[in-house]
Amino acid sequence: MDTEFVPLLKNKTGDIADVNNYRAIAISNAESKLLENVILQRIQSSRNDVDCYQFGFKKGHSTGLCAHAVKQTVVVVMSFSVS
Repeated sequence: MDTEFVPLLKNKTGDIADVNNYRAIAISNAESKLLENVILQRIQSSRNDVDCYQFGFKKGHSTGLCAHAVKQTVVVVMSFSVS
């Protein structure tokens, strides 16, 4: 299973000698793509306790939601320590 990384020019009118004017793209073979799909299906179908704490890169769980959860946790902890 091979993946080839190829530099792709970002701005065609920019300086082609500038390294920052390139981004890498990965070209995978069929076996790699099949394996990625199998792993993705396993991850999406699994329901474990750790999964509910995953924010970002997951549908409906943004990092903004994570920040709100942390803020609410701090508020609760602070209210217990004041009492």
